[in-house]
Amino acid sequence: IDNVQQISNLCQTYSIPHLINNAYGLQSTKIIHEIEQAKRFNGRIDYIVQSTDKNFLVPVGGSIVLTYDAKLFDALSHAYP
Repeated sequence: IDNVQQISNLCQTYSIPHLINNAYGLQSTKIIHEIEQAKRFNGRIDYIVQSTDKNFLVPVGGSIVLTYDAKLFDALSHAYP
């Protein structure tokens, strides 16, 4: 497992966008905890992408994109009609 907290802190310090590929992560409480801790301690997490076929056993591919930032949410939602 990547050290999400350290990575998110580096991204915050150096203004680097941070996208977490959480394809299988929803099934792991440890990974979810790492993401929550990173955000709790002011790390930068711009988007989290999760797979519907891997996490929810949807027969066709799809994804869920999450963000903690309302502005990023608006920007992304305008990109998808």
